[in-house]
Amino acid sequence: MSRVIRYGVLSLLSLLIAQATLASVAVANEQTLQGEVIDPALYLKDGRHGPELEEQTYEAVDGGQTLALLDAGGSMLYLFLAEQPGEDPNELAYDYVNRKVKVTGTVYERGGVHGIVPTNVEPLEPPQPPATTTSPAVTPATEPAAQKAP
Repeated sequence: MSRVIRYGVLSLLSLLIAQATLASVAVANEQTLQGEVIDPALYLKDGRHGPELEEQTYEAVDGGQTLALLDAGGSMLYLFLAEQPGEDPNELAYDYVNRKVKVTGTVYERGGVHGIVPTNVEPLEPPQPPATTTSPAVTPATEPAAQKAP
């Protein structure tokens, strides 16, 4: 009887080890996501993101910070990952910091952390042209002629 118990315990331990090994394997699949390209440090530490932080985000990235995608619902954060060591993970997303984008790529998840190796990043909204504050020039030909009183 003790031999049966011993085999049962060993079988159970083997099953638990196999499950733990499978749980540490990264899950990867091709997806298209929508969200905002952000500085994950600002977001995780202070909850800050948005277009008003563009300059600060560029400073962080130029200093070595990896960008992330905050999904449209604000519930999931995906770190941008490079395909190969030595590649820049921010290359495709750099021009779109703090803007809404659509990202296609391979999504990975391990231990609750999410990342994406982007193959395409495109803005959801066209860039806004700068507002002009000058009024149209008035030329003598367009000025109304002053009328003399009779």
